[in-house]
Amino acid sequence: MSFEALARHLPDEFWEPFEAVLPAVVWCGNGRPPKSNRECLHAAIFILISGTPWKLMPPGFPSYKTVQKRFYRWLELDAFKEVWSACAQKYQRMHGINFDQLSIDGAKKPAKKGARTPAPTRPTAPRAARRSC
Repeated sequence: MSFEALARHLPDEFWEPFEAVLPAVVWCGNGRPPKSNRECLHAAIFILISGTPWKLMPPGFPSYKTVQKRFYRWLELDAFKEVWSACAQKYQRMHGINFDQLSIDGAKKPAKKGARTPAPTRPTAPRAARRSC
């Protein structure tokens, strides 16, 4: 399945293993009903695959805070990791993962000790005009 297709719709065969493991969402009747686990999983998978920052979640997905909280809760419970590793193993058996082409993004790592701090950026917004009186 292509990334574009996954961005539009979460397939049933991808959702089913997660459905059994993820904790149910409980609504007490106060306020707005919570988003479903399926919607949040779809958004989290989109973020994981695309590398998009949480705050730049595209419209059509639940709020990034909702998805982020739910995703971190799933990670704490090891629910997500369990199914994700099973999916990776299944993919490995079916297609094989080419580990020679994998890379690690160094942008997420902290700077080395003693590294120079970046120069301050200049403001790009226009300034207010001076009074001529």
